[in-house]
Amino acid sequence: MGYTPDGYGQISVGIYNCLQPDRQVGYTAPEEIYLKRCPKVEFFRAGPAFRASWDYSVTTSEIEAEFPRSEAYEKFGIDESQVAQVHKDWTEWAIGTDERYKQSASWAAPYGPVALMSIAKADLLHFAGRRVAVAPFICGSTPFEGVQNKSYVDEASITVTDSTTEGWEFGLSAEAGMEKKDGPGVKATASFRWSKTTTHTTEVRKSHTESTTIPGKEGQWTKLDMRACAGVYSGWLRYPLPGGDKFGIYPMRVPVQAPGFPNPVAEHQLHAPASTYSDTETTLLRDYHQAEEDYAKALQNTINAGPSASDEGIFAGANLQLMEADAERRRLEAAIEALGI
Repeated sequence: MGYTPDGYGQISVGIYNCLQPDRQVGYTAPEEIYLKRCPKVEFFRAGPAFRASWDYSVTTSEIEAEFPRSEAYEKFGIDESQVAQVHKDWTEWAIGTDERYKQSASWAAPYGPVALMSIAKADLLHFAGRRVAVAPFICGSTPFEGVQNKSYVDEASITVTDSTTEGWEFGLSAEAGMEKKDGPGVKATASFRWSKTTTHTTEVRKSHTESTTIPGKEGQWTKLDMRACAGVYSGWLRYPLPGGDKFGIYPMRVPVQAPGFPNPVAEHQLHAPASTYSDTETTLLRDYHQAEEDYAKALQNTINAGPSASDEGIFAGANLQLMEADAERRRLEAAIEALGI
């Protein structure tokens, strides 16, 4: 199954913003992968919504089109006669799940099976998948227009907990953030988490901190993304039933860090044609960058005014200008995020 790229070359694969699987990204994510364990889910609530690093919205028909079950069965070393059930999606409980466990995972409804599976059966699971994309998005700058230079500082850290036959598999957790260098505005820190189960205790930490200046191009939009050095795989998760000769199968899509690659994340400078955004979106982006400049000026005015300006009160003079500029900048940033730009 192919995914249509946007002006930047990005593709939407389930819940992930990625780059095309054949894109040159400086590392190699294997075309297919087989893990004798489960990529453990990171689950949390964001407001009323349940969030997880698995794309738990996948369905059997969707994954079958990308990686046929028959090919996964070959990797698992089983045949159709050994499969007791192929679950249509992650709203279905694993065969034989005790009612007590269902209740304990009710906080993650309707995807309680995701939370429970990642905890209760993680050591017994096998995953086989095919790469459908690379470089899942973590965080990035707001696109800017035309010929200008903008600098950003990004930072990421990752914990390594296991060594596999494929090499280091980074997987316990990854977090990253990006902010504008020497500027008043801080890009809200984003995080992208995934993990796996391991019986090993070795722990290695990697960190990454860089400052990057990106040059804009005439007639184009430019942005700087931080993306995980990982492939995104569509495949199947196998779990055993009591007795060990029968299995249940779930469809699955999950990121797996590129084996053997030492860096957890990489920067990607992306460019898109001027026609990428509608007139309304273009106006919104231009207004946002103008608001950033206005905020920087207001902040400098407040600093220059010094302590004596406090006599005017917090809601007057330079202080008021700063508050109004900050409110406008935040309003426009929220609008951009709401549109998914």
